[in-house]
Amino acid sequence: MSLHTKTEELYTHYNSLNNVELSREHFQTLFIYFPCLLIVASDGVVDDEEWVFVKYLAKFMAEGYKSSLTRTELENLQKVYYNELEYLINNLEQWKDPFLDTLKSYLDQNDDEKDDILDILHLFADASDGISDDEEEAIEEISNRLNLE
Repeated sequence: MSLHTKTEELYTHYNSLNNVELSREHFQTLFIYFPCLLIVASDGVVDDEEWVFVKYLAKFMAEGYKSSLTRTELENLQKVYYNELEYLINNLEQWKDPFLDTLKSYLDQNDDEKDDILDILHLFADASDGISDDEEEAIEEISNRLNLE
């Protein structure tokens, strides 16, 4: 899967500032699911229950590679994703705009992925005790910014 130039620039920049080098393919998955982190962090605090969702998100992202990895590789990828998600949550201010701006231009060229992202946002927001006002606001902001609806 080739990444277009903006995504490639974000990938290079991200890897240059981070201590884990993700493959392009694995970064692409992280990149696509990034908006889910904004839902998890929508109330400004990631509490213990929300860290469970971060762990679930890491597992969910790694599962996409289940057919091509051994069980150990899959578990390692899940840990890598969890660490990357933790890094992004702790550095959300730095990465929110670059990720969303790049994701918007990516989705402008890959319109078919918009519904999937919107579904996943709702799934993650609803996974706790229904969708909170903060989560609803975050979904609306992300949807508008990425032209999801």
